[in-house]
Amino acid sequence: MTTYLIVGASALGQSVARQLTQVKESTVRVLHAVDDTLPQDLAKQVVELTGDLTKEATYLAALQDNPIIFSALEGMDVDLAFEALFDAQYHNQLALTRFVMLSTAGVDQEVTGASQYPGINDVKEYLNQQRYAAKLVDEAEFPYTILRPVTLSDSPATAPQIIPEGAAVPAGTVSRETVAKVAVAILQAGGYDYQSLAIC
Repeated sequence: MTTYLIVGASALGQSVARQLTQVKESTVRVLHAVDDTLPQDLAKQVVELTGDLTKEATYLAALQDNPIIFSALEGMDVDLAFEALFDAQYHNQLALTRFVMLSTAGVDQEVTGASQYPGINDVKEYLNQQRYAAKLVDEAEFPYTILRPVTLSDSPATAPQIIPEGAAVPAGTVSRETVAKVAVAILQAGGYDYQSLAIC
């Protein structure tokens, strides 16, 4: 039995959770902030957990059974959530199998053209928080992959263009569903260990 943990109830996180519920012999947990909600049909298919994502205690139940984790957190304060998550893992000696982090293109100043960060008022602070969150993941002692999509859109899924770290990334948009499919493939099959990938 494989346990998957989705942290965050964003639209992308929900898409990943939906796809993983179709995987045989698996359990899907979704941990999200108290003021977020899951659609009723998805809530019936997953183990739903809620709490303050910046508090270590919130993660204890979610981290049982060595889950494969996808962080679908978007916006500000991802770094605070990761501090709490990794403190819970470390202080309670909980084993983690794999960690896939949703970040954003632009953290490495790799985007050519004008980047868009909808809903973000302080882009400089947002990118700094994303860099620190990625540093926390990098310092953890288990396989990880960081996904850095360009601006997310609601368009239908297309074939992803995956760009390795250090290469230029053209500004633009990418479908949430495209990014979700990449995330699910890595969560299920592994690959791209210790890499940061831009997705266009």
